Amino acid sequence: MKKIALIIAIALTGFTTYAQNSADAAKETITKYVTTFPNGDEAITITDKSSSSSLELSSADNFYKYEILETANHELVHGQNNKGKICAIDKTKLEEGTYTLKVYTEDFVITSDITISNDDSTKGTIQ
Repeated sequence: MKKIALIIAIALTGFTTYAQNSADAAKETITKYVTTFPNGDEAITITDKSSSSSLELSSADNFYKYEILETANHELVHGQNNKGKICAIDKTKLEEGTYTLKVYTEDFVITSDITISNDDSTKGTIQ
């Protein structure tokens, strides 16, 4: 009888721990968006974590700046100089809408359309 009670207690403890971990894991979603060169190689990757107020922009090559432009008139909305292959873009500085993202490397200008939606969790999406 003691063995059965011990097994039940261990099983309930394990089940409760697993259920709590699953709920915590469901709170954050990570989405990656990839833009490729014409030959199929990866050019830029944008990582969007739902729990973060910024997007992570990474490039296959070092890039020295990025610009976010209005799609309709190509007016500069946000831009930043960069050194290296990775930077963060603050989603809270952008209003909801569709923009053109330009990433400048030594050899290329990589262009991608992005859509930002700032809801209660400050989640941005890329298309």
